[in-house]
Amino acid sequence: MALQIQKQVWKTCKPIFSVLQKKPCTAEAVAENRNFFTFLSRKSSTLKEDRSNKVHLEDKVAVVTGGASGIGYAVANELLKEDVSGTSSVTVIDNNKEKLQESVRHLGEEHGEDRILPIEADVSNIEQMDAAFRNTVLHYHTIDIIINNAGILDDGKWEQELKINTHGCVIGTLLGMQYMARSSSGSGGIIVNVGSLAGLTPWCGFPIYTMTQFGVVGFTKALGSGRLYERTGVKVFGYCPCLTKTAMLENLAEKSINDNFAAEFVEDTGNMKVQRPEIVAKGLVGTLHEAKPGSIWVAMEDKEPFEVSMSEMLKKAGQSVDQATR
Repeated sequence: MALQIQKQVWKTCKPIFSVLQKKPCTAEAVAENRNFFTFLSRKSSTLKEDRSNKVHLEDKVAVVTGGASGIGYAVANELLKEDVSGTSSVTVIDNNKEKLQESVRHLGEEHGEDRILPIEADVSNIEQMDAAFRNTVLHYHTIDIIINNAGILDDGKWEQELKINTHGCVIGTLLGMQYMARSSSGSGGIIVNVGSLAGLTPWCGFPIYTMTQFGVVGFTKALGSGRLYERTGVKVFGYCPCLTKTAMLENLAEKSINDNFAAEFVEDTGNMKVQRPEIVAKGLVGTLHEAKPGSIWVAMEDKEPFEVSMSEMLKKAGQSVDQATR
């Protein structure tokens, strides 16, 4: 039975992997740093905006997972609002049918029903997601932007957490390559993998969630090589918000492994300002214009998002190790 399942998964995934082509690419490691919050609190001095490559949203079609609430809903709304021509469209994917219907109704009232395609799907189910992408192409004839936003924070349900946060990100990204890559009859595009600050510095109160977020960042960096972008025309980058006012932050004590872990999370993050999803979404849409393949961006405390310098992170980690071993 297990062998049959493996064969079925490979049969489904084989055309996706063929798009990527088996050529080597490098990935930069993310260094653990206990004082990383201090490092993240300042904007990178090397950040430069390249308006010559600005992404115009007119006539673009975006797919947003986890789009019925929180950051996902705010991103869908911002994408539609940013296009003043009114010609862009968004497919909103979510597994909560009631919230999906409600959010799409609100978006339709504000931006026009014809610009929104609601699809109920589980991001960790490759067949459902493939059908969602296929229906988007049938409806709008193309896909230009994918926002892999769906995720949960619940170490008490760690198996579901792993599936949604990691499998969902991988499935959305690989399907994005299949449908958008120039090497697969597509015209190129953008994939944004939304993680969290826990993918750059551990949240000790939620170790399993932290593992999934480190996975999102590492996966994104590995697919961010210039060679892959040249072959496919698909730019992959990461966007890591800090604490944001969404349902994810509700009832955290019930979502942690036990009370001790919950208390540790409060201790680690108690001084952080909780930001608004609308500000996070506006920053994300702004990074579409300037982010480079494989770059990782951080949004925290309602401030302008900034790119994280991985080389500086590794340098800081090396200095910390040297000091500790003297």
